[in-house]
Amino acid sequence: MPLSVFPAQVQGYTLVAGVARSNCTGPDTVAPTLAGLITQGHGCLGVDLALYKDAEGNQYNVALFTMADQGDGVHLVSFLGSHADSFQVAVHVPPTDSGLRRLPADSGRVQGFAAYGHGVVVGSAQWSDGRTADLDKLSDQLSPLTDAVIKNVPA
Repeated sequence: MPLSVFPAQVQGYTLVAGVARSNCTGPDTVAPTLAGLITQGHGCLGVDLALYKDAEGNQYNVALFTMADQGDGVHLVSFLGSHADSFQVAVHVPPTDSGLRRLPADSGRVQGFAAYGHGVVVGSAQWSDGRTADLDKLSDQLSPLTDAVIKNVPA
């Protein structure tokens, strides 16, 4: 999928950085469990990664995997949704000129998942200060962004 599926602006979220990768299973992109699931299926054609921020500096990472077989997408979302506390996609390190800080690994984080056609979206969000409270609110703030991206995925 082209990086154009990531809108520059979405309801108060601003695109900070994006990158396209042809390797969906690299250790700098996914954890070993997700890499294994992708490999066991029909494979992945590429992954696009985007980092967004909101006015408060909270960070939102969105990964769009283009699966070779759309049936794999349903399987991946089912697995990821049933293991929502297991973070399988790496966060995008903020560019130095973004005004965002690099959050520690133990920062509070939430995830959201969606699939459409050959696309699988994995979104994650972190508070700007890395706190672990109010994660339900953070999850609610992530949803409009992942919804906007999945709507741009072609059938």
